[in-house]
Amino acid sequence: MPELIQPAIVLRQWGIVNCNASSITSRSAEGDVIDVTRSLHDQNISTLARRAGPALRRLSLSISPHITDAGIYSLMHYGCVNIRHLELSANGHISSDMLVALIGHVGRALEHLILSTAKTDDAVVKKALSSAPNLVHLDLSCCRLITDDAFPRPEHMLVKYRQSLPRLRALVLNGCTRVGDVAVGRIGRAFGASLQTLDISHTIVTTRCLCFLAVAASMNQAGPQATKGVLTLHTLYMNNIAFEPGPRYTRSEVDAGIHFNVTTWNIEQIHLYVPHLTSLTIAGTNYMVTDALIIQIARNCHQLTSIDVRDSFRVDHDSMFALSEHCAGLEYASFGGCIGCLDTGVLALVRGCPRLKGLNLLGLGITDTSLAAIGNSLHYLEVLVLDMCRLISTEGIRAVVEGSNGMGCLFTLTELSFMRCRRINNDVVEWCKVRLKPNAIVRSGLF
Repeated sequence: MPELIQPAIVLRQWGIVNCNASSITSRSAEGDVIDVTRSLHDQNISTLARRAGPALRRLSLSISPHITDAGIYSLMHYGCVNIRHLELSANGHISSDMLVALIGHVGRALEHLILSTAKTDDAVVKKALSSAPNLVHLDLSCCRLITDDAFPRPEHMLVKYRQSLPRLRALVLNGCTRVGDVAVGRIGRAFGASLQTLDISHTIVTTRCLCFLAVAASMNQAGPQATKGVLTLHTLYMNNIAFEPGPRYTRSEVDAGIHFNVTTWNIEQIHLYVPHLTSLTIAGTNYMVTDALIIQIARNCHQLTSIDVRDSFRVDHDSMFALSEHCAGLEYASFGGCIGCLDTGVLALVRGCPRLKGLNLLGLGITDTSLAAIGNSLHYLEVLVLDMCRLISTEGIRAVVEGSNGMGCLFTLTELSFMRCRRINNDVVEWCKVRLKPNAIVRSGLF
């Protein structure tokens, strides 16, 4: 039997469609992706490693609770040295020492590394950054043992050391509850010349990390394409971080290599350092995100396609006016919980940003006037959230779906939600299901 199809025998009972040894994909007979990793044991991984060997390029073990160090060791034992994409998620039986050994074994080939395992710690991250020169995507979601010390200290940022680091393009730290402002400063210093996506949601960073990013940008000189004073960030996620009333001096500035008095820096200046920004998520109850910040972002980041400022109670219709004037290419906007945003702002937003595909207006005091404008203006809208908008009525929902010409959003909407809207009766739910696409989701209910 040809070497390329031998790995298919390992998982034949799970309906392998793609039998190329460079990538093992589990699919049903109908072609649907199916979950088999829950059933995998060390013996299966050992057999796969033995038959695939150096031909194995991609290995994803997401939610594989039965895999232990023994199964991971077999990958090294049978010479799987060319793995470019490695994912080990939701596993509490693989030790940090084994992860360090595996990364050292495949490091030269590794490009995408996803480690959401319970025992991933600073040593694993340090090994990845020092042993994988081609690494471009590092996902450490919910690795709660990782701290600021996982990232290069400022005194190590000599030219020779910086050149040996991988040119990371995406770094995900969502849910790393020991990662704070210091880590962000170090990340900016080390990877600011290449990093395009940074996710620090649900960490213990504060808005001071934006200051650290800005100062890191001012020191950015790495790489032939780097521009001093500018970060390459396109996407920045800061969902539910620890907002503060104002920056205060601590030694963390020094620890992060930031010799800068943060008390003189204003959050609204961040736009100067992220001119390539296309997506910004900075949601959470706070008073640091204001109209002034959003207006500056809108005026200076014209490529912006997505913005999420949910629950920012100091954001109102002025932000919507700025986005409608400067960001005509906006595709996703979330202003849920921004109670200062009323009809005037929504009308401007939907008329100035006709390419919107997703719009979250949860809890706003808007009326059917806004919904009529949405139905008439947004011909690409796929997702609309109107939960707890107490002033909208059944007629407004009909206006969204049909518009003034009978077309509206009925051909594009895939998700429409109007939970806890007391002026909307239950009959309109069935009406929506008949009018919208067969796979469209309609959410309603008073509770």
